[in-house]
Amino acid sequence: MTDWLRTSASHPCQICKKDNWCLWSDTSDSLCMRVESRIPMACGGWLHKAEGNLPPVMRPKQKPIAPPPTLDAVAWWNVARRAIDLEALDVWAERLGIPCSYLLFMGATTACEMLCFPMRDGTGKICGIRTRNINGDKKAITGSKAGVFLPGVHDASREVIICEGPTDAASAMAFGFEPIGRPSCLGCEAQVIDTLKRFGTKRVTLCADNDGPGIRGAKKLLDTIRAARIGVRVVTPGIHKDLRDWLKAGATPDDVRNQWSQAEWR
Repeated sequence: MTDWLRTSASHPCQICKKDNWCLWSDTSDSLCMRVESRIPMACGGWLHKAEGNLPPVMRPKQKPIAPPPTLDAVAWWNVARRAIDLEALDVWAERLGIPCSYLLFMGATTACEMLCFPMRDGTGKICGIRTRNINGDKKAITGSKAGVFLPGVHDASREVIICEGPTDAASAMAFGFEPIGRPSCLGCEAQVIDTLKRFGTKRVTLCADNDGPGIRGAKKLLDTIRAARIGVRVVTPGIHKDLRDWLKAGATPDDVRNQWSQAEWR
């Protein structure tokens, strides 16, 4: 009588090469649970005799990897902008504490009860859409590429400031600056540098959020900006978390400029 042993990592099945479910014997016969033979077994699986050529191992077909989704961000934004609900945008402006006009300057629109902002690549082209829902959750529409938040039209007469997020960028406009908003405290360094060069910026103010990640991200971007031979100073929004909180607290452009006047240019 044949003594059957379970397959293991040290003794895998000679037929399917797996280390579980199948059996092997002291006569070198194999009972494979995956690859068929002409001898089905009552216990399940198929007997493969040791003598003769073993059948080819049936490998499962690999599923093709689907390409990442893409988004025609320009077309999406154009459609959403034409269908913008201005009353809903006013509600968002009141909730965020930012004048509605500055949200519009930043390209804001509304869709599916969300506030939406266009993200732009280093050439200024819209490459993705950032969304914000009523709970404050921030995401991007599937297929978006990360980019920076910019006003629709560049005003070369304004001092350029780098901040975090589209609502801080809108707040920076309210304070009289020309903003470049990053989607987070890290990343998009290349898009920032490309934008600064496209603007012809000689020096720029870098405003870090008043938290650990914000400060660390600003230090990393500072090195990148200096490597591009652009003058830079690093500032924070006073005692507030970010520029939007500072604006909501009633700060004026003079308050901001006076507090930042002593910041060292590098």
